[in-house]
Amino acid sequence: MPTTLTQLEQWIDERVTDPLHPEYSLVFVQVEFWPGIRDGGDSKEYYFAVKNRPGSLGDRLRDWVKQQFGPNARLSHWETVPSSRQLRAEAEYEDEF
Repeated sequence: MPTTLTQLEQWIDERVTDPLHPEYSLVFVQVEFWPGIRDGGDSKEYYFAVKNRPGSLGDRLRDWVKQQFGPNARLSHWETVPSSRQLRAEAEYEDEF
């Protein structure tokens, strides 16, 4: 399994056959631990690959946080990170119109 962000991006890119509809996405996740960052709690950031499938990715990520860290943690922020290949494909697609 990839150990660096670059390796993770490469791993995803090798598995994507259609960059406009990628089978996998890179996700950035920020997890906040009780009592909350503003009250002296801790926060950690993670990058990982997710398989794209129907349903809410946010719900899947909240479930992951609960399973990994228990009730004293919450998903405070998440976003997908488009690959350079996906950005190029989107730019080329838009240029057709």
